[in-house]
Amino acid sequence: MKKILPLLICKQIYDKKKTERCCEKYLNIIIDEAHNILSYSSQRESDTWKDYRLETFEEIIKEGRKFGVFLTIASQRPSDISSTIISQLHNYFLHRLINNKDIEAVEKTISYLDKVSFDALPILPTGTCVLAGLCAQVPIIIEMDIIENGYEPNNKTIKPTDFWED
Repeated sequence: MKKILPLLICKQIYDKKKTERCCEKYLNIIIDEAHNILSYSSQRESDTWKDYRLETFEEIIKEGRKFGVFLTIASQRPSDISSTIISQLHNYFLHRLINNKDIEAVEKTISYLDKVSFDALPILPTGTCVLAGLCAQVPIIIEMDIIENGYEPNNKTIKPTDFWED
């Protein structure tokens, strides 16, 4: 369901946007944990559904700009995402990547990065990323502002040692 529902919703909205012929408003589809929805691998769906799912999102990212439809994705596993989708993105905020498969996938599909930027990916500190793409003339390393207390998401890694007794 987590792959089929986003597909059906996005397909319906995209098809409606294609027929509107009005570009005064735009639509930005944001997919967090994109590796769960835009991946090649799937044991729970048939090859036909998998192909249809990927072809739909690949069409949205390749053709959507003409109709005012944009795709923003966030993922910790870029190697699991269709290379067609990754290669069609215009701007990248690349945080620390440790897995060699992820670094290789980024290297194969992102032409905006130089060797220094690739070498920095495994050693970037928390809150820092490489910005590359059409919005930057050259790749740059930027530091994100810390989110104020009370507004940050509940996504901190639990340290088991914090719960150990003396």
